[in-house]
Amino acid sequence: MPPNDGHIISIEEVEREIAGRFRRLAFAPPVEAEFERISGTRRSRILIVTGIIAVLLYDVFLLVDWATLNDMFTTMIVARLGVFTPAVIAILWAADRYKPSIRAQEILAIHVGILAISLPMVAMIFSESPHRLNYQYGSLLIMMFSTIVQRVSFRYAAYGLACMLALQLGTTWISGAFDAETYLGIVMFFVTACLLIAVTTYLLEQGERRSFLFALRGKLLHDQVEALACTDPLTGLYNRRHLTKLTNTIWKAAEGEPRLVSAILFDIDHFKRFNDSCGHLAGDDCLNAVSACGAAAARAQGGAAFRFGGEEILVLLPGSDLATALKAAESLRAAIEAAAIPHPAVGGVVTASFGVASILAPGADVSALIAAADGALYAAKRAGRNRVASAPERPGFPGPAMEAEAA
Repeated sequence: MPPNDGHIISIEEVEREIAGRFRRLAFAPPVEAEFERISGTRRSRILIVTGIIAVLLYDVFLLVDWATLNDMFTTMIVARLGVFTPAVIAILWAADRYKPSIRAQEILAIHVGILAISLPMVAMIFSESPHRLNYQYGSLLIMMFSTIVQRVSFRYAAYGLACMLALQLGTTWISGAFDAETYLGIVMFFVTACLLIAVTTYLLEQGERRSFLFALRGKLLHDQVEALACTDPLTGLYNRRHLTKLTNTIWKAAEGEPRLVSAILFDIDHFKRFNDSCGHLAGDDCLNAVSACGAAAARAQGGAAFRFGGEEILVLLPGSDLATALKAAESLRAAIEAAAIPHPAVGGVVTASFGVASILAPGADVSALIAAADGALYAAKRAGRNRVASAPERPGFPGPAMEAEAA
């Protein structure tokens, strides 16, 4: 599975992370990039939704301001409705419009929490209300909301908690409303609360990362099984099962917009004689070498290569016309010959014969396409092998009939 940098994550890498690295809340770079990619959208959605909830709840607390900090009530109206609410709405609008990274969103969320605590706590410094002792404990709700509810990463949660704790204890001390013994109790209460919140955010992120790793391992194992089920074990080419799956997809897409599909069917000339003279292990090596040429040709044209049966290989080229497929087949024929694999039974090198056909899907089905390419392949063999032949022109098979012979 490739993350943004193109590195393909292996099951072995995931197993190493499961074995212990996630406890540090940091994966190896490619796995970390995939974690950020997959979790980023969900976390971004959480931050936006909880941001809206935060505005509503924060403004509702004007009732508490009126009851416990009534001498600063006008100031708190301005702070909550004139400062905090517009700031959060602007941040939410910018996040929705400009789609900043999840890290940027988390940093903004934490600073919104810091702002949410600073406004009432600064106001408390100038208040003479006898209820100031009870008022300050509302800060604990902001700390919990900004970290646990918003599911901020542990590193940002720890930073935010440190800032909010400093604001809380600093403004409480500056207010001069509490004696030393009461202030010590306040310090112990908020320090303990912040430590417990920090531990909770750590465990939440650890659990999220663990779940991600197990889900990623399951996905990779599933992909591996799917690949094995669709791949020929000897050559590494796709098998007939994947051919059926791919052609079904191509033909279904062509129902809305007809498209050309070309097929190159080829096999190794005198392959039985090669096996008889060199042995089946050498025959397997020869087949693998020729298959690699076929796979490379398919990739170059945006197609796929299949082991069709025995030494027969099929290259399917969606979107290619007959002329393009003929050129690709001729290049492939030349590449196989240039590989210079010795063929003792014929006193030369290994070559292949090719049949090419093209149809307009979905007007004709894939079986007709392959049958036409197969007929052209036998025409190439009858004409002397080591050459490319095209299917004869007929209804449903566009393009002129042509044959490209080996030089």
